[in-house]
Amino acid sequence: MDQGHQLIKDQLFFRKELMERIDWFILLRWIAVALGLTGTWTAYFIGYPIAIWPISTILLFCAFYNALFFFTWRHYRLFRSDDIEYYIIFAHIQVSLDFLSLFAIIFFTGGFFSPILLFIFFHILLTGILLSPASCYTYSVVVLAAMGIMILLHITQILPPRPPLFQNITLPSSGSLFDILSLYAIFSVTIIVTAYLITSLKVSLRTKGRELLRVSKELDASIIKLKALYGMVKEMHTCTDLRTLTDSATKNAAIIMGVKACSIKLLDDQRRKLDFVSAYGLSEDYTKKGPIDIGKSPVNLRIVKGDRFSIGCIDEKEAFQYPEDIEKENISSLICLPLRVEKMIIGVFCIYSGTPAFFSSEDVDFFSLMADLTAIGIENIRNQENKAWFVKKASHQLRAPLNAAFSMLDLLEKGYHGPVDPRQKEILLRCKARIKLLGEMVGDLLKIGIKRANMKMSALFDVDVKKKLREVATFYETRATEKNIRFQLQIDESVPTIRTDPQLLDHIFSNLISNAIKYTPAGGSVSVQLSMDNKKYIVFDISDTGIGIPDSDLSNIFTEFYRSENAKECTEQGTGLGLVIVKEALDGLNGSITVESRIGKGARFTSRFPVPV
Repeated sequence: MDQGHQLIKDQLFFRKELMERIDWFILLRWIAVALGLTGTWTAYFIGYPIAIWPISTILLFCAFYNALFFFTWRHYRLFRSDDIEYYIIFAHIQVSLDFLSLFAIIFFTGGFFSPILLFIFFHILLTGILLSPASCYTYSVVVLAAMGIMILLHITQILPPRPPLFQNITLPSSGSLFDILSLYAIFSVTIIVTAYLITSLKVSLRTKGRELLRVSKELDASIIKLKALYGMVKEMHTCTDLRTLTDSATKNAAIIMGVKACSIKLLDDQRRKLDFVSAYGLSEDYTKKGPIDIGKSPVNLRIVKGDRFSIGCIDEKEAFQYPEDIEKENISSLICLPLRVEKMIIGVFCIYSGTPAFFSSEDVDFFSLMADLTAIGIENIRNQENKAWFVKKASHQLRAPLNAAFSMLDLLEKGYHGPVDPRQKEILLRCKARIKLLGEMVGDLLKIGIKRANMKMSALFDVDVKKKLREVATFYETRATEKNIRFQLQIDESVPTIRTDPQLLDHIFSNLISNAIKYTPAGGSVSVQLSMDNKKYIVFDISDTGIGIPDSDLSNIFTEFYRSENAKECTEQGTGLGLVIVKEALDGLNGSITVESRIGKGARFTSRFPVPV
């Protein structure tokens, strides 16, 4: 079978094309038979001498075998539509019977001088469309041989003279041998040129179709790989520790690349050895031999220096520290790439195949993308772990000395270590205020740091939002009373219990209520409301009659350490982090916050967050 037929067998596109052409060919034959019978009988009834019964018999024979073709094709396509050889044989049978019927009609309508002869070109076109170029040329030669026989019949007077119906309409001729041979030469050239043009066009279209199929197949494969890579990145994004991330990366890489195994090795602190942190598809004997000394492994040494390494047939045993283990694992080809973060190499990412010469240059490029994304993921995890370590350390190392300093200043200010004059007491009070502010700032920074370092949050609990707000409001109501501020609390009892981290609610309620009291002068009021919106959102609304926020500052109030000028004039206390904490807590609840304010008239903060389903 030639390459074109093999492609038809392998590709659904061409098989479908041939099936559609056969359907079309059968339908076209019905139309030809109907028109032929109509024309023949019309000519007969208006008095033209025509071989009515032979031609009608031939056309009815065409209708008969076309009906057989129709039912056979309909039945066979349902049960064996994958057999391309059947389609080709089926097309050959149709073309052969059509040529036979056509030549029979030509014989009874004037032989070589019949105008029906023109329909041979139409059949040559159909043959070129349905079948291979070789078949088209073969049928062309058969047609020319048949016409040669027809001419011989004319010359020997075996074929009767042309009927008057067809005289002087097409192919006019005196009937001399020279005229007949001239017409035959023209006819032959036309047939061959027609066959050449249709087959050339078909081959050109098929070549373009093959290229289109190849590109389409490569594109589909790339889309599948990219979707899998996207899923891999999403899965890695949810990982919170290094082992989980690397295990996810090796497993997904092996599946996406279609290989038997994959491994990740990371450099130690001295950058002299590589430790296996994850391996998928490799035996424990291979991964538990301890760190790989890169000085004894030329392959890993090259990769750590930034080179790519791809080998199609592993036979250079001196390139590996443990070549016998490579053989035991039945590894025949591999790709090893550096895990690179900017200009720093942090490890080696390898995929292994049991098939020689398994990887192409496109595989190397795609795996390089996977390696880069994995390196970024590893570095992010390490940074998060470092941040978490710092936050934990800071929570113990910063607060302790601040609390100690505050306690000692409190002892001095109260006179436990000797008398303190008014001037000294004022200085001590200022120092205590500064240390208290510093402690609040450290506390706020730690809250933000814990959130941004993605440290493990407190366990989720069923939290009664109404009860949580009452607890916070009770504490701050005392402060409001001390400052001569009217404090109002309204709670909608339909607010449900939700499952969340209670600290998030505490951050929102305490910071917003604290700010309202802090920036409201004596004699003012603070109103707190908790309600439901359409049974889907919990709304926490707090308004005050305080100093307000300038319009120019509204866009900056959720920026770290930002305080408006009128807030600084009102009180020195304030870290500029309270609203930042509120915003990030609401982000954790998938909520939002809006602000309305007028200078000297107060401010209103409205927080909304959905009720978890």
